[in-house]
Amino acid sequence: MKRRTTTGLQRAYFLWTIAGTSLIVAAVAGTSVFSVLSGTADTGSLVWGIIGIAALLEALVLFSVGLRLRHRYVNTVQGYESRGDYLEDDGSNRPRIPLLGDGGARQNITNQEL
Repeated sequence: MKRRTTTGLQRAYFLWTIAGTSLIVAAVAGTSVFSVLSGTADTGSLVWGIIGIAALLEALVLFSVGLRLRHRYVNTVQGYESRGDYLEDDGSNRPRIPLLGDGGARQNITNQEL
């Protein structure tokens, strides 16, 4: 059985999902984070505050790594090397735009009266 490879976009979505979960943890520990930052935390609040701060930092890092993966994926897909060839002129005077991918897709315009 052939294993499917994941794209950079799928990895970015996965990282953003984990970052969202970390933000939920940070939101639960929100008052404790504020107590730690203001210096008025007791022992229990200190532990939850540290967990909340760590979750915020983790979410920030995962979000930025996801953005970088997405940026790399988008630039790879839209590069000139991965574009298809120009389509042949069929005499209809419609502009032919180079398509992404293998160039096999065609424009499907059903309403010609616009």
